[in-house]
Amino acid sequence: MFNRDPIRSLTLALHSALDHDLKAVESTLAYDVHGQHSSAGRRPREEECDVVLFGQIWSGQALGLQGPGAARPLERDTTVVVGPEQDACVYVSTELVYHINHPNRRFFLDVAAHSMVPKADAPLYEGRDDPVTEAVDIEVSSMLARLHAQVKASEPHRAPLVASYLHRCAARFEARAARPRATTAS
Repeated sequence: MFNRDPIRSLTLALHSALDHDLKAVESTLAYDVHGQHSSAGRRPREEECDVVLFGQIWSGQALGLQGPGAARPLERDTTVVVGPEQDACVYVSTELVYHINHPNRRFFLDVAAHSMVPKADAPLYEGRDDPVTEAVDIEVSSMLARLHAQVKASEPHRAPLVASYLHRCAARFEARAARPRATTAS
């Protein structure tokens, strides 16, 4: 049986993220309740956030539940809110499951795949990747997604040929990685 209420889940998750779960936005125009300049920042606004809602099958264990029913699969709304300070909150139904201060590419790939890791594995999402890895990943992923869509839509019978091209390309990189680096004398 499904136990989903996407409108309620989205509304409460976004409200929670904006009110207290996301990092405050650094602002030179922030003032405290007494009208004094504050360095604490201000709360994020809805239009500054990216929000994704999807259904996902979770186990109770993945959500940190204990007991005999913890292994049972549960379909729940999953809401991801990325704030203007680039931190992210992951909610299941209306509960915050984890907050990521510096989400990495794996986090964003899992959001795109609608398949977030269990609560215990949330640290896998923490920490930015180096710029080269991020750039390569974005470029290669984009190109492969377009190629896959093209082959699937118009020439599925050519998939083995495309796969052989990709294998040859990967082999060239593997061969290059296996060669010792040339050093230059200074």
